[in-house]
Amino acid sequence: MKPELKQALDQARKLEMDGIEFYTQAAEGCGVLSGKRMFESFAADERRHLRIITDLAEGIGVDVAGMPMPRDEIRTLFTEATERLGDYVEATSDESDAVRVAMGMEKESYDLYAGQAETADDEAVRQLFERLAREENQHYEMLENTIEYLTSNEEWFLWKEWALIVGDQSSLGTG
Repeated sequence: MKPELKQALDQARKLEMDGIEFYTQAAEGCGVLSGKRMFESFAADERRHLRIITDLAEGIGVDVAGMPMPRDEIRTLFTEATERLGDYVEATSDESDAVRVAMGMEKESYDLYAGQAETADDEAVRQLFERLAREENQHYEMLENTIEYLTSNEEWFLWKEWALIVGDQSSLGTG
C-alpha cells in the first residue's frame, strides 16, 4: 500500500471515529425526536464507514453496489415528523449548533474522500472513495436541509415538504 493511501486511511479512520462520537453525543442531547433519529442514523453510517475503511486498509474487498445511501432513511424521518407534529417545534441553540458543526465535519470527510478518489490508482478503491464522498455529501445536504427546517420552518414546509405530499421529489435533489 502506498504511504499516501495509508495516511489517507488513517485520517479517514480518525474522521469516522470522531463522527461516531459526535453524532452519538448529539443524539443523546437532542430534544426533538426526528433530530435524535437523524443523528443516530448518521452515527450508524459513520460506524459502517469505519468498517469499510478498516477493511480497505486490511486489503479486504468492499461491495460498493450493496451499500445503502443515507438519504433514503432520512427522508422518511422528516415525513414522519411533519405528519406527527404538524406545527413547528423549536430546536435549542445547542441542537442548531450541533447541526452546523456536523456540516463542517461532513465537508471535511467529503473533501478527503473526493481527493482520494481523484488520485486512486486502483479502480475499485476509486469507486469506493467516490461512493463515500457521495454519502458524506448527502449527509451535508440533509444537515443543510435540517438547518433550513429549524430556522425557516414555514418556508421549509412550503418548498421541501410540499414536494413529499404531492410526490414531486425534485426539490429534494432526488430527481
